[in-house]
Amino acid sequence: MPLSTKAIKTRIQSVKNTRKITKAMEMVAASKMRRAVERSLASRQYAELALELLVNISKEETLDHPLLRSDEGGKDLLIIIASNKGLCGAYNVNVWKQFSSFVKERGKDAVGVVTVGRYAERFAKKAGVPVVGSFIEIPDTFGIDAVRGISRLVMDEFQEGRWGRVHVLYTRFLSSLSQTAQIQGILPITAEHVTHMIEATGSEKDSAKVTVENLALYLFEPSEEEVLEHVLPTLVETQIYQALLESSASEHSARMIAMKNASDNAEDMIGELTLSFNKARQAAITQEIVEIATGAQAL
Repeated sequence: MPLSTKAIKTRIQSVKNTRKITKAMEMVAASKMRRAVERSLASRQYAELALELLVNISKEETLDHPLLRSDEGGKDLLIIIASNKGLCGAYNVNVWKQFSSFVKERGKDAVGVVTVGRYAERFAKKAGVPVVGSFIEIPDTFGIDAVRGISRLVMDEFQEGRWGRVHVLYTRFLSSLSQTAQIQGILPITAEHVTHMIEATGSEKDSAKVTVENLALYLFEPSEEEVLEHVLPTLVETQIYQALLESSASEHSARMIAMKNASDNAEDMIGELTLSFNKARQAAITQEIVEIATGAQAL
């Protein structure tokens, strides 16, 4: 065979090998996405009960706690959740757009960040915003323990008065084809923040509106203050954990779609290369026949 057909054949084999890799990555991402969505929905019931407690406790006007105090004039601390790896479509790009808009609106001097994921670290350096803490060793199958370091850090920073508000930038999972990066307030703790996080849990189909009407009346023992002391930090952990679950499901979904598109493109490329290979081989055969006929005539 001529050299051109050999080169085409080699390239076809290379694209086939790439297609095998992207197909495997697509299947792995789909499996991880399903698990992340299931965990996100499973944690919703706790958040709903915590919201019910919070609403009932907040009826007591004399009640006070550092995590409930608002400082409108303070600076903003933003938890950015992005991925450790690439190959996930526009997932990280959308996080960067939200982050850059937030910094532009607030100003660099009024914003600090806690980064979760290597890409979040890069965004903070690119924007020139101070990094209060960085977390990049969170595994794919994480539990509530994985967020305790993050929640402890932001609660300490908030209670010490360094920041007036704490937000989390995460990617909400709407469906396997749709995810949206958004910013959600988590400190100071308000019923509105918790309600918003619960309503954002899972897909559009599964997310029902949360109402705080007709809530049960509680008798708090030993006191409302001690209940707050245990419930509020856990509520902060739950909101951050929920944001991580949503972002994890969105990342795996975006990677699944990106790998599916890559596999489809590889399939199209194989078809085009095969056609080129057949044409080149046919041209080589025709050339050989012409050479044989010309030699016969010369004899």
